[in-house]
Amino acid sequence: MEIRQLRYFLDIARTEHLTQSAHNLFVTQSTLSHGLRQLEQELGVDLFDRVGRRLRLSQAGLAFRVYAARALHEIEAGRMALADLGALQSGSLTVGVIPTFLHTLVPAAVAAFSRAYPGVSVVVRDLRAGPIEEQLVEGLLDVGIAFYPTEREEIDTEPLFEERMQLVVNPAHPLARRKSLAVKDLAQVPLAMLPRAFATRRLVDDSLRAAGVVPQVRVEMESVEGLLDVCRWGDLACIAPERAARQASDLHTIELRSPIMVRHAGILWRKGASRSRAALEFAALLKQ
Repeated sequence: MEIRQLRYFLDIARTEHLTQSAHNLFVTQSTLSHGLRQLEQELGVDLFDRVGRRLRLSQAGLAFRVYAARALHEIEAGRMALADLGALQSGSLTVGVIPTFLHTLVPAAVAAFSRAYPGVSVVVRDLRAGPIEEQLVEGLLDVGIAFYPTEREEIDTEPLFEERMQLVVNPAHPLARRKSLAVKDLAQVPLAMLPRAFATRRLVDDSLRAAGVVPQVRVEMESVEGLLDVCRWGDLACIAPERAARQASDLHTIELRSPIMVRHAGILWRKGASRSRAALEFAALLKQ
């Protein structure tokens, strides 16, 4: 089994198409097909089901993908360990980030890392918390930035900071004169919220439930920035993390209390996996 075969397999698993993967990998389609066929012969199973012109992972392929991705990640970590000896002159770093931090916490750290280590390429993926944990376990990410506690036991968490959730309204909103508000008083406030698939929404729902509030959710959007824009142009309020709210200086923020809604941000690692110097240096910049 060769590394190139694993790369072929993983790219085809992603594109489900030989032509596209051959283009991505800069090889001919015949070379790619031959490499995949050799891998399947060595493993003694069909990794894909042929559906028309597309290739769909078989049950065996689904099982093998996790281990193939993990193997390549460990090889890359080993290569980075050697690159570390050369003071991070080359290599790559792949980071999974929840949407909120993609616009607040991460850009400054990415810019600082790129200045310090221009030879290391950085890929930042905009993901929700669940996929970040999943891709860390599969070896597709070097490090993740999300909230904790996490859902999966295979994840280690390094605390970064905690932040409160705040009510955000435009200056013409009836609540714009308030500096603070009890959560129970949100019962009659029309809201724009993140969907329930988001960990932050589940945190807010739990707090509202504890206060006996059934929220009037008029709008759901998969972006905190989008929610803030809705507040700018209408009579809705949204519940947003304080870092994002702070950037919306034209809007009015109101402290929520009884209970205080707090979420905990952390750096996520795959438990037991080696950590490259690039990932450790990036984590250090985040903590600064």
